[in-house]
Amino acid sequence: MVRKLAVLILLIALLPACAVMPPPFPPGSQDSQVRRSDTALFQAAEASYRRQAYRQAYQQFGDYLERYPQGSQAMDARLRAAEISGLLGDWQGSLRRYQGMLARQPQPEIGLKVRYGIGRAYFKLGEYQQATQVLDNLTAASDLPRSLWFSAQALMVEIALKQGQAPQAFARLRLAAQDLTSGDPEWFEDLKTRLLEQATVAELEQLAALYRDNPLSAALLLRLARLSQDSGQSEQARQWVATLKERFPNSPEAAGAERLVTGGKMAVGCLLPLSGQLSNIGFRVQRGMELAAKGAAVKLVFRDTGSDPETAAAITRELAQDESVLAILGFLSSAGAQSAADAAQAAGVPLIALSQKDGLTQTGAWIFQAFLTPRQQVRALVRQALSMGIKRFAILYPDSSYGRTFSENFQEEVAAGGGELTAQVFYSPGSQEFAPTLATLAESLKPQAEGAPAATALFIPDDAAAVAAIAGGLAGTSLKGVQLLGTNLLNSAKVPAAQLTALQGIIFPDAFYAGDPNPEVQKFIADYRQQYGEEPDYLAVQGYTVFRVMARVAESPQALSRMALPQQLLTLKGVPGLPWFQRFNAQREEETLLYLLTITGGSVQMVPPASGGEARQ
Repeated sequence: MVRKLAVLILLIALLPACAVMPPPFPPGSQDSQVRRSDTALFQAAEASYRRQAYRQAYQQFGDYLERYPQGSQAMDARLRAAEISGLLGDWQGSLRRYQGMLARQPQPEIGLKVRYGIGRAYFKLGEYQQATQVLDNLTAASDLPRSLWFSAQALMVEIALKQGQAPQAFARLRLAAQDLTSGDPEWFEDLKTRLLEQATVAELEQLAALYRDNPLSAALLLRLARLSQDSGQSEQARQWVATLKERFPNSPEAAGAERLVTGGKMAVGCLLPLSGQLSNIGFRVQRGMELAAKGAAVKLVFRDTGSDPETAAAITRELAQDESVLAILGFLSSAGAQSAADAAQAAGVPLIALSQKDGLTQTGAWIFQAFLTPRQQVRALVRQALSMGIKRFAILYPDSSYGRTFSENFQEEVAAGGGELTAQVFYSPGSQEFAPTLATLAESLKPQAEGAPAATALFIPDDAAAVAAIAGGLAGTSLKGVQLLGTNLLNSAKVPAAQLTALQGIIFPDAFYAGDPNPEVQKFIADYRQQYGEEPDYLAVQGYTVFRVMARVAESPQALSRMALPQQLLTLKGVPGLPWFQRFNAQREEETLLYLLTITGGSVQMVPPASGGEARQ
């Protein structure tokens, strides 16, 4: 009996060693659910960061760290929080965050990113010596990822440029070029452009002699040729061009250098409806372009597209065959713009489309877009509403292409911003009687539970007449006092006074506002008024903007060619005299500063800022 008991005890002791251990987080276990929640919260914050909703992302990363201070992505969240702190203007706070992370002795991979963040924060704070020391030490690390090597070298180019040291900047730029495939091409091209503009003639000559065979020297030689030509030294310019073509015969710079000395102007083809039903729109864009073209290094070549979108592709192919045509601007209608984009992509000629059609740039890498889109408008509206504490929304829209497009975009932006869409109701375009529609909307917005709030913002994408009629009808419903949101159709000098009164307090976006006190805005308005004897509108502004962008590229020290233009457009950051234009994003769509407008006292005004700054997005 004793022996049997001993054997039984031995078997029990050995049993755990022989058994198959369960996984640490069984499916459905509490730990597994926590891990999924951890990941979901981090991914939501990351999504906000990538769409540049930095304040929202900062809050979300903070929430993540508060709930999961030891979470699987806690260090990544701290990195993001430190970076965003700087992007929001607090580089001193960003530096403290990075230094706090370094004190935690993170894993080597994270530690390298932290050290780069410290160097960047010092740079932003103007402490260039400390920044250089940190970045120099960082580039000495044997395990430094190539993308981080590029960023560190590029940041030291920035420091050298800030200190007026063009030769040192060029030396660092050469090092950054070694890992350009792992870095940011747009940043690299921007650095190169600013270096060439800042360097003196003597510095350019010295660098061109010192780095005879380096590919970057082609840009130096072209810059010297251009400076000589601009100063009236044509023979000297020809000598620089000859040197350029001898050393770097297959470079983009050599391809554009011959035109520099022969005096030939590059042209920009403009596809506009100058006859037919849309001619009034086309002429307004044309006037803006002509005003921008005064004294420009490129010339305008207009082609009348009429009202037939079928002509867009044919005219695009015709212009593409002319080698003097650098790029094409237009087409205004959505159907014509797509036809022109298809033809331009096939011909390999850059096209900047003046159309609000969504997804147009997906046609290919030669296609850009510079026009206020429904997506841009609703994104600005939703962000403004969320900043006002509004979380619930409803949509009342006309059953038209315009109304459906705005409705779909609005739904997506509300979801992306964490808001709630409580109802959407449509009506027939051109309706005069809205009582039944408003009754349906009010019924659908009944609280789902006792005490639940109704929608606090109502989006109506229609013209002033329709929105004013709807606003007047709300007074007799449970929706009285709801915050109204609209589109840029409301920003018109032709809206009657009675409609303006009905639209009191509504919020809507636009890309142009004549009441902006910005001196650059007022100068444009004065120049346009003097030239044409009338007030400009958004169409004139956009024609002016898109051609000034082309003129700015032509003024740069880079070679001007179709092949080089897409990258030059992508690296362009702001243009003097164009307070609206910011840049083209990675999808080749124009990013513009939008005004948030409202109607107060019977006139259009900018929305008062919530806490400092201007009411612009």
